[in-house]
Amino acid sequence: MDKKRIFVTDLDGTFVKDSRNVSPQDRESLAVLKQEMPIAIATGRSVKEIHYIEEQINLDCDIRIGFNGGIIEVNGQRIFEQSIEPSVLVKVLDFIQSNQIVFDALDGEQRIGTHKTDDFAKLWNMELVEPPHLFEFLKQKKIYKMNIRPKLGETDELLSELQEKFPQLSICKSGEKRIEITPPNITKGHALEMLKRQYGITFISVGDSENDISMFKESSQSFCMAHAATMVKEEATDIVENFYEVIDLIA
Repeated sequence: MDKKRIFVTDLDGTFVKDSRNVSPQDRESLAVLKQEMPIAIATGRSVKEIHYIEEQINLDCDIRIGFNGGIIEVNGQRIFEQSIEPSVLVKVLDFIQSNQIVFDALDGEQRIGTHKTDDFAKLWNMELVEPPHLFEFLKQKKIYKMNIRPKLGETDELLSELQEKFPQLSICKSGEKRIEITPPNITKGHALEMLKRQYGITFISVGDSENDISMFKESSQSFCMAHAATMVKEEATDIVENFYEVIDLIA
């Protein structure tokens, strides 16, 4: 096994293309890759949700990167975690409340906020809750990431406003109706950079969203899904229609 090269995949829109289930072909291709090199998962979701996918495919990955780098686990051991600084969290929550923005905040166990969905297959056993006195409740919690849910067509404007108002946070678009907020310098790329420094490894990555661009930049080879936005595809070395195609294209 080549332990100096790590294969790292995004989940939603990539390995879990429909954000519900892993296709048999994609599952088999990752199992084959696992025989060749260690496997990492890097996602905006929680480590709890990474475990959910591991159970679905009956495969344990070697590195788990949750909350876009807010939590990093290597061989089951947590080597790094960073949540949103409490005083900054309060300001973000006040902004959300005053502007009546739909959102959910992630503490690693639940998704807490005003976001609602009937598509339970996309929740991956993560409960969506809106407790009484929501904002006061959240101000007492350790929150790793927040998902902002703008209406279609309003995302870019709200993204610019958030980035201007909260320059001390990492804020990026991860879909046409979702903005992700994490602590400063917390990105998938920063997580890969930390791992490269600590372990002397290189990465081959695959993803489909703006939050994957930083990961592509830290990879020796990168694959972007064909359905991604042009600006994301331009940052990858290769384009694929389906995850399983990657196995035949790795240099």
